Amino acid sequence: MNILLFICLFASMKPSSINKDDKIFIQSSSPINGQILIIEEDDYSVWCYILDKNKSEIEFSGFLCSVGDPTKTNLDLNKIKDSGLPPPLIAKYANEYSYSKNLKESDISIKWFETKVEIFIKGEKYLLMDLEDKISYSKGLSMDGPYGKMLSK
Repeated sequence: MNILLFICLFASMKPSSINKDDKIFIQSSSPINGQILIIEEDDYSVWCYILDKNKSEIEFSGFLCSVGDPTKTNLDLNKIKDSGLPPPLIAKYANEYSYSKNLKESDISIKWFETKVEIFIKGEKYLLMDLEDKISYSKGLSMDGPYGKMLSK
């Protein structure tokens, strides 16, 4: 490869942490049972998905947090419905933990167990996903409902 071409290509590459338009996308595999967890940010929220054993479909999901303040967001629900994205958190289900401002991939950590996976934001447990019962418990929810169940202390 021509060295000048290599330098031009390398110089045009930017680390993902520099680009503020990059959204969170994390994939983790359980060292215990091989299950796959996907953590994905959309325009409004960060959701976690457990894939089925064939890794072809989502088995169940869990709400991790909002990336915008749910009490101050004007939503076009028809646009969201048409996009196929999961529903953003509405104020009725929000609490003081719902909104994680300036969240980065490096803020998120994962701990696998045989029957559950726990997802942490800045060292604090935000989501428990029960792998047996396929139920998610989120710290970012003020009450049980369509987004999952509240994570009790």
